[in-house]
Amino acid sequence: MIDKTWLLMNLNYLKYVLRHKWYVLIEGVKLDVPLWGLLIHDWQKFTPTEWQPYALSFYGPWSRAERPDWLVKDFKVAWLHHMHYGPHHWEYWLLRDGDGVEALEMPYRYQVEMLADWHGAGLAISGKKDTAEWYKKTHDRIILHPTTRFWVEDMLGLHEMNAYV
Repeated sequence: MIDKTWLLMNLNYLKYVLRHKWYVLIEGVKLDVPLWGLLIHDWQKFTPTEWQPYALSFYGPWSRAERPDWLVKDFKVAWLHHMHYGPHHWEYWLLRDGDGVEALEMPYRYQVEMLADWHGAGLAISGKKDTAEWYKKTHDRIILHPTTRFWVEDMLGLHEMNAYV
């Protein structure tokens, strides 16, 4: 017998992932992201490494602040897996060595998929495409190669005077 709470949690997470993928597809087509990349976008979310930690973290019985330590650890592993298997994530392009962190330039194909992902996440979570506002609040934490950052900010219309005010 399948536990109804477990089933509901997994169905809710599946609905979110499919909604996110749908919005990324729509936004990616507008940005001319290659169709194959849009179809396989976030495939790794369906792997055992990511599925349960994500489902439990977002739709489980705990609030984010109350998650048990084992789930916090599992989620961190899942997030690391997600970034390392998704070249549309800016974290994928960070080179860490003894001298610190260097952001490598993202190929254009992954830049446009990243932007479609950001748009799609906003639409899937809040129903709004508020990427520029989100970016203005978080850009200090996002480590990008200068060329990639210029492209992102240009695409978001942030090169106008006082864009960060």
